[in-house]
Amino acid sequence: MSGIIITVWLLGITLLALMQPVAGPLVYYLIVWMHPEEQMYGGLSLRWTLLIALTSMMGYLFVGKERQTPNNAILFFLALLASWYVLAALANNVDAAEFALATDFVKLIVMCWVTACVINTRARLHALVWIVVICIGSVSFRTGLLTVVTGGGGVILGPDFLGQTNEYARVVIYTWPLMIYLARHSAHYYVRLGHGVLATMAVFTLIGTNSRGALVAFIAMCAVLWMYGSKKIVSALLIVIFVSGAYFVLPPNRLESFTNRTSTIENAGEDSSFLSRTNAWAFGWSYALNNPVFGGGPHTFEREHGIASHSSYFEVLGESGFVGLAVYIVIGLLAFATIFRIRKRTKGISELVWAHDLAFYIMISLVGYFVGGITKNHGFFEYYYMLLGILMGLETAVNKALAAQTKNRRIDDASYSMDAVPQNP
Repeated sequence: MSGIIITVWLLGITLLALMQPVAGPLVYYLIVWMHPEEQMYGGLSLRWTLLIALTSMMGYLFVGKERQTPNNAILFFLALLASWYVLAALANNVDAAEFALATDFVKLIVMCWVTACVINTRARLHALVWIVVICIGSVSFRTGLLTVVTGGGGVILGPDFLGQTNEYARVVIYTWPLMIYLARHSAHYYVRLGHGVLATMAVFTLIGTNSRGALVAFIAMCAVLWMYGSKKIVSALLIVIFVSGAYFVLPPNRLESFTNRTSTIENAGEDSSFLSRTNAWAFGWSYALNNPVFGGGPHTFEREHGIASHSSYFEVLGESGFVGLAVYIVIGLLAFATIFRIRKRTKGISELVWAHDLAFYIMISLVGYFVGGITKNHGFFEYYYMLLGILMGLETAVNKALAAQTKNRRIDDASYSMDAVPQNP
């Protein structure tokens, strides 16, 4: 029965995405980060994300009217990266399962494009951020609460579609800045308080997973927050209090496990997992030197080396060659340039404080993504490209708001000039 209900609901929102393209990205990312179809028993089994991506694209092209393509070079390089990834798959004659990875990447780039074109107002942007935070925050709240209740003695595992430990910890930490953003910019006090609790529980989830890579990414994110913050001494004291409290509250076995794992960051040369990573990186570099243009196509490391790349940068390099890596790096640089441009244009404008802050917290998420990408193969991870879509939509919203302000100012100036002209008796 539950399968029938969820199937009917999914079919209904798929049609909604076709008729109203604005709903497409909202529904799509709801399914990506919550996977309600996995709760079905006996329902219709379809690739719902692919179906909604197709209907969203059709609605965007033929039905939607309230769309505006961002004037941002990121779109061009995203299309180039997707095309190059497909060409890499074709050039290496990969099997059907590996080629499906290339087509899936094209799908997420399409949704990034649609997101950038239709999620371009404050209300729409907030709706999408809400969906991401609630989908991931609802899970991280449970796992963070488990860490608190068990005193850090429980084993924290995330759902399969978010990864169970390291992957799950990274997704939660990437979402943590968006939780803080909603804690600052939601309309009602209790809603802000609720998002503050979610942000706190996300940190406890990080502790519970014992993920070293996510910890390093989180430290980098906190460092940037501290550098941009105005209350540096207060922030430093809060961090000291939190770390001290965790030291005295965590049980000895959890504390020993956590400190042992983090100590391997300093003794990386003696850590077998780190050595396997460096071996994978060396393989990726040598393979790219032999295949500099297209690399080896999707799943190169698993197919040729037997293990994952353990790095976003070597993943992109090994699977799409130096050309793909160059495009990937350019996209990242353009993303930060867009953030700085938005923050510069909105600085000191009270009506656009929300945009100023949203750009900042997206930057914090991107810092975590790029630092975490040093030791985790997230080069083609959907979360990053979703953030790019939100960022480009945000710039469009800012441009429209500033253009409206300029227009109103000109009208006011023209009215003042007319009133100042002396009337003949």
